[in-house]
Amino acid sequence: MKLIIDENISFGKEAFGQFGETMLVNGRKITNELLRDAEILIIRSITKVDENLLKDTKVKFVGTATIGTDHIDKAYLGKNKIAFADAAGCNSYAVAEYVFAAILKIFAKNKIKFTDKSIGIIGVGNIGSKVKKISDALGLKVILNDPPLKRKTGSSEFASLEEALSADIVTFHVPLDKTGIDKTYHLLNDNNIGLLKKGTLLINSSRGPVVNNNALLRKLKTQNDIFTVLDVWENEPAINSELLELASLATPHIAGYSLEGKVNGTVMVYEKLCRFLNKKPSWKPVYPEVQNNVIDVDSENSYQEMLEKIFSRVYDIENDNSKLKSSLNLAAEERPKYFDLLRKEYPYRRELNNYFVKINSYSEKLKNIFNQLRLKLLE
Repeated sequence: MKLIIDENISFGKEAFGQFGETMLVNGRKITNELLRDAEILIIRSITKVDENLLKDTKVKFVGTATIGTDHIDKAYLGKNKIAFADAAGCNSYAVAEYVFAAILKIFAKNKIKFTDKSIGIIGVGNIGSKVKKISDALGLKVILNDPPLKRKTGSSEFASLEEALSADIVTFHVPLDKTGIDKTYHLLNDNNIGLLKKGTLLINSSRGPVVNNNALLRKLKTQNDIFTVLDVWENEPAINSELLELASLATPHIAGYSLEGKVNGTVMVYEKLCRFLNKKPSWKPVYPEVQNNVIDVDSENSYQEMLEKIFSRVYDIENDNSKLKSSLNLAAEERPKYFDLLRKEYPYRRELNNYFVKINSYSEKLKNIFNQLRLKLLE
């Protein structure tokens, strides 16, 4: 059995090597010709899986070690009896932590306090629900928007998109749907971007086309009165350089790139492949030990000051921002390669549950905040 595996899949060789001949390939260079004699295809989000890729191949199982599936033609797979597996939820904690790393960085830079702030969470699935719990613990006013969930539950807790866009912080956590009643393609566009009030912090870590990049660029060029955090972009990896320059924080589609998030994706697809092949799982990942994982904080500081210190120590988003923005110094034709290189060579980033906070006293509210962030308390 031959397996083609995206070279950026964590532990790809270790996890899937037991099944047969494995070939690690750049995800953008996986072709129909390469797949002609392969039976298993394991990819990430940059490989478009459709008839053009799979026609006249032996592929019988496709796995994506990602939460999104907009790069997969599932109708074609179903029609041709090709099994499919995704990794929904694998990096949800990583993305939630990215969101609060961004909020804390922007707020610290601009001397903004959490007090009386609201957050509009657009999409309340695996990631959005975690963002909600952390926001609730922090005392933010939460505005939820999720039309499919509202129809399913009938709950009155869900607001309109317009209400969510009126919040102080607006963060997108929706899949990319280009058609239908729940279309999310250009969900933020020329018609509604004006609803973002002055000083809004806009975060997109879902999919690039959820935000009309040209509409956002026009707003930033004519009325640059909002903060923008963009991890995902239209036309990746050939992203808009003007938008990159104007974004408050810009990162190369790595919000979910914690080590745990990536390895979770591998594990989930591996276990589903084992079930497909009727084999007992025998591989388990071994994580490197986290060094210097105790963080001292002063109980006299505010919750926000404590979290700023913790996040700066665990994941300083400014580093990723600086690396991507340095691509503006490159020739235009080199920038897409650099975008992909940053993703391929992304350093280990560990999630908050690996860290201990040392503090001499704490309130129940602070304990709840740390619990929602999965930080461990040391007295």
